[in-house]
Amino acid sequence: MSIGSNIKRLRREHDITQEQLAEYLGITSRAISQWECGRTAPDISQIPALCHIFDVSSDTLLGIDIEKNNEEIYKYIDQ
Repeated sequence: MSIGSNIKRLRREHDITQEQLAEYLGITSRAISQWECGRTAPDISQIPALCHIFDVSSDTLLGIDIEKNNEEIYKYIDQ
């Protein structure tokens, strides 16, 4: 899942509009829309604010599956 689709899902789960999220971040709602459509991505400096707003880790926001990554690491080590 992309960061844009994660932002969209989290925004909806928290009942926040694109306009409200944009206001919280000090950007335009068009930027939020572009993220959610996958045309652009948030600047890395906005990741902590997004995590705070949605009360999630950066791994969750970025769609990183820690367990899957650990499995891959262990497979590599075992080889």
